[in-house]
Amino acid sequence: MKLLLFYRPARLRHALTIACCLLPGLLVDTPAHAQGDIPSGTISGSGAGPYSYTLAFSDAAGATAPIGSVWYAWVPGSFYLPGSPTSASAPAGWTASIVNHSIQFVASSSADDITAGETLTGFGYQAAFSPTTLSTTANSGVSVAYSGGLFSDGGSTFTVAPTPEPSAALLGLTGIAALGLVRRYRAKPACHQ
Repeated sequence: MKLLLFYRPARLRHALTIACCLLPGLLVDTPAHAQGDIPSGTISGSGAGPYSYTLAFSDAAGATAPIGSVWYAWVPGSFYLPGSPTSASAPAGWTASIVNHSIQFVASSSADDITAGETLTGFGYQAAFSPTTLSTTANSGVSVAYSGGLFSDGGSTFTVAPTPEPSAALLGLTGIAALGLVRRYRAKPACHQ
């Protein structure tokens, strides 16, 4: 039996190169890459014009960096709201600034940042466009979060999702309960006398 070295030295060199590159990673326990901030958000709208919108932003429990600012309804070069808000507000320790068809929310200091596992409410704005118009506007919830002030890092793009309407959730639960009763009624044997 002849050695592989004599028949295919190029393949053996290639295999040895790959093994040498992978071996250190297998022998050393390397930490996982840092997650940075892991933002998410919800929005709900109400009113009959002007419409009021409330927002909440969260940083996931597995995040390794806080959220220090959010540019809502924006990515570089694009503003996603269907119109410019008439006013904006933020919770204590944060500021709100309307920029074209978007809003910048920025923490006043790192003590006010949204930390891992935390949700912060109290963000909001008023606008002439309705919740229906907002929900049908392409990319209206796409936003960017930063671990410090705006542009303090590369940013994490995420989408602010609508908060489910309580009536829709109640309707769904009622339907599930009704379906269970129908199945239970059908499963009961009929009594014959």
